[in-house]
Amino acid sequence: MIRAFPPTGSSKDEILATLESMRAGDVDWRSGRCFSLVFDGGTDVRDVARAAHDLYLSENALNTNAFPSLGRMQADVVGIVGGLVHGDDATAGFMTSGGTESILVAVKAAKERGRAERGITEPEMVLARSAHAAFHKAAHDFGVTARVVPVRDDWRADADAMAAAVNDRTVLVVASAPQYPQGVVDPVPEIAAIAAAAGASCHVDACMGGFVLPFAERLGVDVPPWDFRVDGVTSISADVHKLGYSPKGASVIIYRSKDLRRYQTFVFDDWLGGLYVSSALLGTRAAGPIAAAW
Repeated sequence: MIRAFPPTGSSKDEILATLESMRAGDVDWRSGRCFSLVFDGGTDVRDVARAAHDLYLSENALNTNAFPSLGRMQADVVGIVGGLVHGDDATAGFMTSGGTESILVAVKAAKERGRAERGITEPEMVLARSAHAAFHKAAHDFGVTARVVPVRDDWRADADAMAAAVNDRTVLVVASAPQYPQGVVDPVPEIAAIAAAAGASCHVDACMGGFVLPFAERLGVDVPPWDFRVDGVTSISADVHKLGYSPKGASVIIYRSKDLRRYQTFVFDDWLGGLYVSSALLGTRAAGPIAAAW
């Protein structure tokens, strides 16, 4: 471990040789035995993604007025994913750095919506034990109580238990398509109906399934209902950097309407530095992953 700024520089060859040596002990993801950490689309996909990423190595996605090409690319990616999940002209979203950030902002938006529309000051969310751990991170970070219910014998969320856990403080009910541990799709129509009846948001975590389920359905697979065709679903997340095969980190969160999306954003100008706008959790954002995803 280096504990001080190096007194002298190193050549490019020295730096790259050191990096090659350091990664010798890393898992060989090219062997195909690195579940959930690396998703490789093959040499041709990797080559074009690397070239696109390098074109935007230094740009900053914080300000798309300065870099309008990044704004266009993000809009294109969101639009493409929106089409996959059966959005329409009203749906709207943002790119994020990954599935965890997409989940975090989904919880934040639900909390803000609950406060603005229903006056909830002690928010809760209902989720199955199979839901991604990032929901618990969001609960911890944003002060939302997580009401966890069991799964059924088929590993899907128990919708009846969810209905029993919902109360007048519930701002969000979570569904997964599919969930991580066993790869099954939750009963989204039942879960979304529970959320809608309570006036709560319903987020579908499709970070794994967003780039699989639409194509499986096109191939004739009997895919359970899970996307915006289901009434009551208010937001969906899908990771481009998983089975969309783009480099880390690129994810998309899409809301049923711009009115719902606005609860995600932060706008502030009461300081000496002028207008500050953040669409998600990060301020400065790497542009390379956006270009590579596009």
